[in-house]
Amino acid sequence: MPTRSFGLLALIGLSWLLLTAHPTGPPARQTAVKRASSAIAITADGTTLLAVNPDSNSVSVIALAELPVVAELAVGADPRTVAVDDAARRAYVANRGSDSVSVVDLSARTVVAEIATGYRPYGVVVSPDGDRLYVAEQGTGHVRVVDTRSLATVALLPVSDRPSGLAISADGRTLYVTHLLSNALTAITVRPYSIYLPLPLAAVARLQRESTPHVSAMPETAEYTAPNLPSAICHLPSAIPLWPTSNLVQSVVIAPDGRWAWISHTRANSANRVLTFDTTVFPVVTPVDLITGRMVVTANIALDTADRPVGLPFDAAFTPDGRELWVVNAASNDVSVIDLATRTRTAHIPVGDNPRGIVLAPDGGRAYVNNTLAGTVSVIDAAAYTVTRTITVTQIPLPPALLRGKRLFHTSADPRLSKLGWIACNTCHFDAEHDGQTWFFAFAGPRNTTSLLGMIETYPLRWSGEWDESADSEFAIRRENFGSGLIAGDMNCSLAPADCVHQPPNQGRAYDLDALALYLDSLAAPASPWPFDEAARRGQAIFLRPDTRCAECHPAPLYTDRLRHDVGTATADERIGPAYDTPTLKGLWNSAPYYHDGSAATLRDALTRPSPGSEHDVRGRLTEPEIADLIAFLLALPVE
Repeated sequence: MPTRSFGLLALIGLSWLLLTAHPTGPPARQTAVKRASSAIAITADGTTLLAVNPDSNSVSVIALAELPVVAELAVGADPRTVAVDDAARRAYVANRGSDSVSVVDLSARTVVAEIATGYRPYGVVVSPDGDRLYVAEQGTGHVRVVDTRSLATVALLPVSDRPSGLAISADGRTLYVTHLLSNALTAITVRPYSIYLPLPLAAVARLQRESTPHVSAMPETAEYTAPNLPSAICHLPSAIPLWPTSNLVQSVVIAPDGRWAWISHTRANSANRVLTFDTTVFPVVTPVDLITGRMVVTANIALDTADRPVGLPFDAAFTPDGRELWVVNAASNDVSVIDLATRTRTAHIPVGDNPRGIVLAPDGGRAYVNNTLAGTVSVIDAAAYTVTRTITVTQIPLPPALLRGKRLFHTSADPRLSKLGWIACNTCHFDAEHDGQTWFFAFAGPRNTTSLLGMIETYPLRWSGEWDESADSEFAIRRENFGSGLIAGDMNCSLAPADCVHQPPNQGRAYDLDALALYLDSLAAPASPWPFDEAARRGQAIFLRPDTRCAECHPAPLYTDRLRHDVGTATADERIGPAYDTPTLKGLWNSAPYYHDGSAATLRDALTRPSPGSEHDVRGRLTEPEIADLIAFLLALPVE
């Protein structure tokens, strides 16, 4: 049996090496068409624009010759990106909240089909010949390949953690994939299609568990019967390293010459132990040479110096001649136009709330920006670098106070929230989740960024339980974002040690702070994509056993007792501990690394580390199969 397994893995490895080999010779020259996933798309003839509306669960189809005619079409929940084929027949919308892709007939301006996908589809892109659709599934760690004629899944390509942005070469041969919290660009040779290797789904699931360092990737179910590639080989030569500190990597776009890929992202300086507003995160655009498969360090563009301090570079587009790169910054609500010859600013253009997508017309005369929290598209004269028109594409259906709070959470453009437009709440808690980083705060010590989803259920807040209301986020605004604050006068929080619990409430002192708190309290915890199967049921029984003592501090249904305990995890640089607020176990599948200092990279690490009372070290009490079952249960939480 071992010999047979080795032979299978050898065959897999050989196929993967063929699949991921970089093309030799000159790259395929791009056209003016932007073949990359984005929150906005334009047809190759420049007549039709499409913009996703995440809060409206819709996509707007804009006939540019007929302005202001806009057809708003209902799609799935939380649409994030849209792609259109070269023939301008169909558009495809990735619905992150409903695990689907909506297919739009552009001539009829109707949704004609829904494609079921894995968990959290994000980026979509269409092959140049229009016969393949690629979908990045953030929650499964796969890129799904869909035949656009039958709408059937023909392959699942395992990649690294949280695949997000996609771009495809002009010849359709190479697909490039970004990863939200990882510092590498994945290059996959996706043609010829015959190289896809069939493999039983059980083997895919097993290899996925064994090879993925983060637990966000989930096993596929028997729902999918198409050929698949295993994830045991997902970390082989296809990975092109970026900066070691690369984070929040959203998009990748290919230059018109076909040689360069440019990646808009943020560098997280979490190793810095003396945090100031301008030493935490850095907005950058990084080039990758597609011939050599290497990042070009000397051509990197630091937007805080090339332009001015901006927040959260999110998407980019080229002028048809490839001389300018237009970068949309989602937090600072602006566009940086960069001359690539000098790597300096040509223009800085303010746009609307939370811009997440940009595209230029094929002739280069206009740029279009999707302002997702304004419900508008900014039309920019590309020669004059000015907004000439703002098109309303949707009426965002959130209550006014909630929408106000969401805008405040996502912006760094307001000096009350951020100094010089540098940091938004969303910068560390991206999409109200986390950045995978551990930061060192002088008033607290090391703190692993936590997800905010479902936080209203588990007050008090923060690792040391130093907040008892969401309005205590005024502390983070002033001390971590370096803004002037939403409250006039002093906040009701002490600084040394950091404590807002034993102070009068901050809620009720400012409308905007109350709106921000309302948004934070509205965030619901998602269900886990991991199955509550037999292994998880065995793990639940282990969890409830008196000798494991798990349920003492993590009782259902919240899986926290909401109390502070000293479990021996404090280190010498702790400023508030040694007791920490018991974290909820809900959402563990998506929150690595673990502990207040991020010292446990995986759940197994968290369950096998020494502690004074063996609170978390189960090695002497559980067998290896029992540890595996316990992890299966933890990944499946919350269990109703």
